[in-house]
Amino acid sequence: MNGAKNSYYRSEYVDGNTVKRESTARQIRPERKPQNDVRQRRHTVTKEELRRAKALSMSAPHVAFLVVVSVICLVVCVAYLYVQSNITATRESISELKNEINTVQSYNNALNYSINNYVNVDHVYKVATKKLGMKQATDKQIYYYKASDSGYTLQYGNIPNK
Repeated sequence: MNGAKNSYYRSEYVDGNTVKRESTARQIRPERKPQNDVRQRRHTVTKEELRRAKALSMSAPHVAFLVVVSVICLVVCVAYLYVQSNITATRESISELKNEINTVQSYNNALNYSINNYVNVDHVYKVATKKLGMKQATDKQIYYYKASDSGYTLQYGNIPNK
């Protein structure tokens, strides 16, 4: 029964290390005259209306700032769309050029194959060995070197003998 009594008991002191709300004795307010109350109410309403009107109205510098910001946003958006369209056009151009490169490479391969078929290697060998007196190279005469990445090699001097 003592615990139940404590749970309903309200004290002006709060247990714990923080105070949520300060409980104070009831404050006594002085009475106001009715005339002052009416004047103050009218005056307060007028101030609130002025605040609302001022909050809803926009000054000329504010409108000018908003217009400038809007124009800047519009220019940035148009520039972005222009750059995006250029990127798309460049990608399409690259795709077309890749297709063209593939076509030219296949054409070159076909020409190279037809040229190699046109040249008779046995005939070249016979002319070189019999007519021109050339001989087949031996293994001691062959030197291997690493080819450059450019596809051809510039020779500025004789290849040294070992």
